[in-house]
Amino acid sequence: RAMGNAASQASEQVGYRVLGVQANSPASACGLVPFWDFIVAADGVPLRTLDATFIELIQASEDKPLRLSVFNCKAGSSRELTLTPSRKWPGEGMLGVTIRFDTFHEAHDNLCRILDVEPGSPAALAGLQPLSDYLLGTAELVFKNPDALFGVVRQNLEVPLETYVYSTESDEVRVVVIMPSTQWGGAGCLGASVGHGYLHRLPSRCCNSLGKSSAGLCGALNSPFGMNGPSAAGVGAAGTAGPGAPGAPAAAAEPAAP
Repeated sequence: RAMGNAASQASEQVGYRVLGVQANSPASACGLVPFWDFIVAADGVPLRTLDATFIELIQASEDKPLRLSVFNCKAGSSRELTLTPSRKWPGEGMLGVTIRFDTFHEAHDNLCRILDVEPGSPAALAGLQPLSDYLLGTAELVFKNPDALFGVVRQNLEVPLETYVYSTESDEVRVVVIMPSTQWGGAGCLGASVGHGYLHRLPSRCCNSLGKSSAGLCGALNSPFGMNGPSAAGVGAAGTAGPGAPGAPAAAAEPAAP
């Protein structure tokens, strides 16, 4: 029964993870926090299944306030936000937010802490800070453990890799471009050691806030649909891997203009 209850709980701990918010968009004034925030309901309708529900609610609320229920997995708290989907802004789409259907089950363990950085290494060149920086994931997947991290790193040798990084010093999520390489003159392809597990969770002082987005963090990173994908490649395509499999591609949450 315990296993069944755990599986049931995990299946309910899902929503649309916020990956980026475009400047001057309808969503930009709401205070959404990339990576930590999940949109779990819209207009009172739970978003626990990967289907067209969210897109349809956005379309039905064009130029009308839409109430969103948001869960922040860092603070473990929920809040209500209101935004107005609209095409009357300089960018494309109706929200200006990029999302991925994902799970926040045991999210406090889904990160890798930077422990040390070798001088002149790819990690050093990327500006990663030992002890205070945490590697969170990419637009496609979460770094659930070091194996997930280094699996991605090995697939991107000598290729710029955009990753989400959280700083305990600034309480900000930022985007860092790392160029994994075996040619930098030292050991490993990052030149950094990472920690994972209970001893390397976020400090308790960091879990009392929602976090914030660093300036300029907007749009989708490495998204196969670009910053604003068409409705055919929107929410329905964004999570074909399903909840609990954080490997689905990112997609824009808004339908394309007719």
